[in-house]
Amino acid sequence: MNPMTLCFADDTLERRYRRRQIETSHKLSRITIPLSCLVFASYALIEISMDEHYEAFLMLRASILVSVLGLFLLSRLPRFKHHVNGILCLASLAAALGTLAMFHVGHDHAAGHHEDEHGVFPVYFVTLMLVVFWTYTLLGLQFVYAMACGLLIWMGCTASCAVMHHGSEVLVEANEAFFMMAVNLLAGMSAYSRERQSRQLFLHECHITGERDDLRDHAMCDSLTGLLNRRALLTRLDQILDIQTPGTVQAALFIDLDGFKPVNDRHGHAIGDEVLRITGERLGNTLRGNDIVGRLGGDEFLVLISREGNGRKGPEQLAERLIDAISRPITLEVDDEPLIIAVSASIGISLFPFSGATPETVIARADSAMYEAKQRGRGVVVTGNPLRLVL
Repeated sequence: MNPMTLCFADDTLERRYRRRQIETSHKLSRITIPLSCLVFASYALIEISMDEHYEAFLMLRASILVSVLGLFLLSRLPRFKHHVNGILCLASLAAALGTLAMFHVGHDHAAGHHEDEHGVFPVYFVTLMLVVFWTYTLLGLQFVYAMACGLLIWMGCTASCAVMHHGSEVLVEANEAFFMMAVNLLAGMSAYSRERQSRQLFLHECHITGERDDLRDHAMCDSLTGLLNRRALLTRLDQILDIQTPGTVQAALFIDLDGFKPVNDRHGHAIGDEVLRITGERLGNTLRGNDIVGRLGGDEFLVLISREGNGRKGPEQLAERLIDAISRPITLEVDDEPLIIAVSASIGISLFPFSGATPETVIARADSAMYEAKQRGRGVVVTGNPLRLVL
């Protein structure tokens, strides 16, 4: 995080924070801007009672209110949601420019009537300082934008004071510059501290969210293949059973590798793990995007699919393609020598939903069909008796 601008070095993280900051800005500004405009407008009543030549002040005050409220409403439009900081900066500068104009009008009016402008018109200088405070703390601006506005207002005020006093009252100019600098410093420190704390909290939340996602992925994924584990498969299957789509049939394909145990015994667990990992990749590459595949444990995998129709043809055709994908020779390299591994698979299919179906009973039926396929030989597909299939 940049210590000056408070921006994150990671662009993705910065964009995420700005999206959240825009939401916060909307919530804050929808309260503070209308309330500030109401307070600003109410001072007109005092202004009328203080000066009989109040028309110019009322026009300037009305112009400021229209500009600020117009920009506020513009910032609420969805098409400008990514430009909220820029629009609110314009609102701040419009308020400051209008207040400086009131300051000049008051000074000129007092000079023309030989009045003591130092006793009457400092109220507009105080208003300008309140605008700076409002910019930093109540407008909902990101700190770097608020700081830019504050510095521009300070420079504008300094230049205006120099023009009004023509260098004849250096002490007055120094006082005004000092107080404007002080309000920038104090309000800026407050805004800086608040945003820095907000960003640190956001960063902490991101770390917690990342750790939680990692734990969830670890709890729901098989560490070897990266596929869903048994727990995640049961959860997904339970969700599928709650959703019955007319005209479709769901199926669970229980896959058990043929010839895997000899590979593990002869070549060791490292080779066996690589075979399982490659098998998982081949299963994923053969399935559709909305199909679900996971590893139940050992050399057993489970595939959950949904197909149009009401028969077993679609699931059985997919099972044949999965067997073809698994049966392709696997070429590995051991001690700089090629090693070719050949395994196949037996697949049992359970069609569902059926009366009283649960994740456990669906998998049990697919498991039973798989054992029947094993008894018939290698690379066989068997669909279990659907009994009372509900479609």
